[in-house]
Amino acid sequence: MIVISRSLEVCHNMECQKFLKVKVLSDEEAWKLFKNKLSYGKRLPPKVEEIAREVVKKCAGLPLAIITMAGSLRRVVDIHDWRDALEELKESCVGRDVMENEVFPILLCSYNRLRDPILKRCFLYCSLYPEDHGIQRHKLISNFISEGLMERRRSRQAYFDQGHKILNKLENVCLLERCKITYSVVLGVKMHDLIREMALKITKDDYMVKAGLQLNEIPEEQEWKEDLVKVSLMWNRIKGISGVTSPKCPKLSTLLLSFNPLKSIPDSFFLQMRGLHILNLSYTRIKYLPSSISDLEELNALLLSNCHKLVFVPPLGNLKALKDLDLSNSAIKEIPQGVESLTNLKCLDTIGSHIEKIPTGIF
Repeated sequence: MIVISRSLEVCHNMECQKFLKVKVLSDEEAWKLFKNKLSYGKRLPPKVEEIAREVVKKCAGLPLAIITMAGSLRRVVDIHDWRDALEELKESCVGRDVMENEVFPILLCSYNRLRDPILKRCFLYCSLYPEDHGIQRHKLISNFISEGLMERRRSRQAYFDQGHKILNKLENVCLLERCKITYSVVLGVKMHDLIREMALKITKDDYMVKAGLQLNEIPEEQEWKEDLVKVSLMWNRIKGISGVTSPKCPKLSTLLLSFNPLKSIPDSFFLQMRGLHILNLSYTRIKYLPSSISDLEELNALLLSNCHKLVFVPPLGNLKALKDLDLSNSAIKEIPQGVESLTNLKCLDTIGSHIEKIPTGIF
């Protein structure tokens, strides 16, 4: 068995017999990798090349840092931009000497160079998914739309075009990687684990991300801080929510509980989450939604895709802000009561559901 780790302590704890330290790249290897990922085509002007070599030195021979930095400087020609990038890098790397503390400032510098707040918001959203998790592009863009992360467009197709453009940009600057989803032929994206760690450091005060950790229960009450904006508990083993009163999270806008064997939610659970905008319960085993869902008046998206056991959704007439209602591949037989009064609804998905008829006048 071969163990690969960034930590020698991990290797010691696993009682490895031999140790082989992978050296960082030499100056020349680092420069070749940087030029290759820069994709500049032509030879850099001498003065720009001089600055570029200084940038490469600051990456300390670490391939991920070199690739990410090169991605952020792709197609940059003006010498002033190169000087500015080097200055940012120098400031972010002051006093750093441990490997993780060397690479994180470089990755952070690449993130800061995005400039566009929409790109930053969409990039940080990807950290809500589990580590090393391939994310389907169209699903991710649907979430960008529900979250209101992008500029407004007149049609859903226009939103998707914008979303693909954003993901392409994040791939081009090497903050996301293109991948194939193992269980389908569609293309997806994923974050390198170090880049995800950097994103989670940026969002540590606003996000609680415990995705893909094989949790059997939701976090204890003290972990639900009042300032939380997004909580991701997707891809765990949570079967029920018990012994927890409603977490006091008045600022919480996004709660992701998808891909859990969740069977029920106490009616009181949402009492102190009245600001909730996005509730994703897709791929759970829930049968009945609690009646308190009807009181989430700021809810923009209620996502219940592939809830194969779901038979009841309470009246939704009070959810005047609701734009996206996904009932696809559920056991629902009737359109929920009150949908006819949801004048802001943009997307109603009932594909694969058991709905037998749509009441006259509902549209």
